[in-house]
This record gives sequence, C-alpha cells and structure tokens, in this order.
Amino acid sequence: MKKSSRYCRYTLIFTAPLLIAGAVLGLSCLILSRAGETIDPITAAQMQQSADIRYSSGLFYRPRPYKIERAKLAKADVILLGSSRAMQFVKDPWKVPAINAGGTMRDMESGEIFVNAVLDTYRPKQIIITLDWWWLSTTRRPDNPADASPLTPLTLHELTQPAVWLWDGTLSPSEFGKLLFARDALSHDIGVPALFKDAGWDPFGHYDYGSALTSPSAGSDVDFKATLDDIARTSKRNDKAPWHPFSEPNWQRLEALVKQLQEHDVETILVLPPVAPQIYDWLTSQPEPNLVNEIRRRLATLPVLTFDFHDPHSIGTDGCEFVDGIHGGEVTYLRALNSIAADPSSHLEEAVDRAMIERLIAENAGRATLKRDGRVPEADFNGLGCQK
Repeated sequence: MKKSSRYCRYTLIFTAPLLIAGAVLGLSCLILSRAGETIDPITAAQMQQSADIRYSSGLFYRPRPYKIERAKLAKADVILLGSSRAMQFVKDPWKVPAINAGGTMRDMESGEIFVNAVLDTYRPKQIIITLDWWWLSTTRRPDNPADASPLTPLTLHELTQPAVWLWDGTLSPSEFGKLLFARDALSHDIGVPALFKDAGWDPFGHYDYGSALTSPSAGSDVDFKATLDDIARTSKRNDKAPWHPFSEPNWQRLEALVKQLQEHDVETILVLPPVAPQIYDWLTSQPEPNLVNEIRRRLATLPVLTFDFHDPHSIGTDGCEFVDGIHGGEVTYLRALNSIAADPSSHLEEAVDRAMIERLIAENAGRATLKRDGRVPEADFNGLGCQK
C-alpha cells in the first residue's frame, strides 16, 4: 500500500508539470489561432481579395510571399514596388487598378524574384520602383530564406509568445480575454497588430502604422536619433552607411531588371525616395566616396524615367510628415506621386486624380497619415514639436 502510494506521488510529481505545460501551450495555440496568427501570408492575401480587412502578423514578417500573391491576384495595371519605404503609397487617388507591393523588394535578389513571379502570371502596364541606396552597397546581403517562407510554423518559440505579449504589454489582459471569450465581437482583421494596434496591410498593400503614431513621443524614432545611430554605425555589416563601396555587380543587376521589364513591354519608373531633412543633411555632409551621392549621379543614366526625391525639399515635405528618418508618411508619398504624375513622360496623368492628391496634401500637410473617419488623431509621435 505504501509502495503504491509512493508510486502515485512520484508519478504526480513528474506528470503534473507536463500537464500544466501542455495546458498552457494549448491555451497559447488557441489564442494564436483566434488572433489569426496561424494564417499564412498567402492565405491572408487570398482572403483580402474578397474582404476589406487588414493583415499583420505579430509572429512573422513575411511581406514577400504575401505581396507576390496579392499582385498575382489583383493583376493591376500599375505596381508600386519597393521595400518598406514604398508602403505609404495609398489607394485613394488611383483611377486605374493599382497595387502597392512595398515590402517585397528588400534587395536586388528579392526584386528579381518578385518580377519573375509577376511576369509568369500577367503583364502589368507599369511598375514604379522605389530604390534604396543600400541595395547597391557591397555589404548588402540577401534576406534569410526563412524570411521569405510562406510557412508559419508554431514552434515552442511561437507558442510562448502570447505569454510574452502579456508580459510586455503587447496584449492587455482585456484583449487576451476577448480572444478567449468574445472573438466574434472583434473585427475580421488578421493578426494581433491588426486586431489591437490598428496596424497592418490593407488589400491595396498600403501599411497603416496604427496606434504607434497616436501617442506623443511614442514613435520608434524620437528626434530621428534611432535612424541616425543606425546609419552612422561603423560596423562592416551596416549596409546603410554611405562610406561603403558602390557595388558594380548590383548596379548591373538593376540594369538587367530594367531591361527585362522593358523587353516585356512593362513601362518602368525608378524613384529615389526622400529621407527626413536631418538625415539628408547628415548623409550629404559625409565625405566622398559617398555611396548615396554615387547613386544619385548614376540614376539619370538608366534608360528609363527616373526621379531623385532623396532631398525632401525637392517635393516640399518635412520631418513632421515622416514616420521615422527614412520612412516618409502618406502625405510625403502623395507629394512624390504628384511630382511623378506632373511629368508627361510618366503617363500617369490619366491614372491618378491629381486634384484629389493636391486636396489631400493641403488638408493633411505636416502629418504622416491622412485624416480619416474613425482614425485616432495623429500625435507628435517623434517628439519633433510638430503641430498635428
């Protein structure tokens, strides 16, 4: 009897932690499922084809497979292609089918992958590529293959994230409870950031930064110090640093990409997007050889229409219209689009509503986001003294 009792106690000691761990992980799996975090980026893109919902995973940042699928499904006349710096083009002024594929092209390789995938499906009439200077640095390396995977595996790391989110405030106890007991009361958006932070990609491909821009000095780049510290790092792996050598092979890949598009009768426009004034001043002050200056000198030699908006003053934008030091906001990119459309060679005069663009700029000058019904008012999130 005593041996049996002792055996039961030992069994309980060893199995109880396993049962508790299993229950906790099961609860985490349920939370992730109800938040849409188990939905892969391709499925999310397909869901957006028939529903006006936002998508932003708190577990994975996988814009490449997501945006490739959105482009294939939309079959738009105009594709806006680039890194995260292209994601602030909005749908509002477009009069022809267009889609924002910003976030897809993070280097020359990912740009080639996107173009090949799209051309295998259909022929857009026009592609506007926003160009990042670090793509043409000798230090630039392609993304990790895992970053481009369409899979969303739930490993132990992912299963522990709901507890981490509760701990760091990403999820409040109230929000956690809503996912458990009142999911039907929430929107149909996909992912924790989309559900609770008003952040994510809409079906057009525009990215909304949500609540990150609605609290004073709550942005990621107060006084643009984080951006400046990042690009000024002396690390050899800092591909944004202007003192790294210019990559001739990467420039040749850009030329080849342009040629490929032209051979498929896809009109191509290249744009060097603006940086915040403080960042522009710092980059300009760096001595030669200066990677950014070299790209600006070469840009006009390409056999396509090009626009150099690296200097924010060239389109009349300022720091208050930037999300951070290198990401202009919605108003900044309306200004850029208006300047492009003003050039008859761009053939955009009939594709966009310039009167609407100019009205939106006038109504929202000095802001990173457009005023919209139901949107929480934008704050001076980067602590610049902006009057919003």
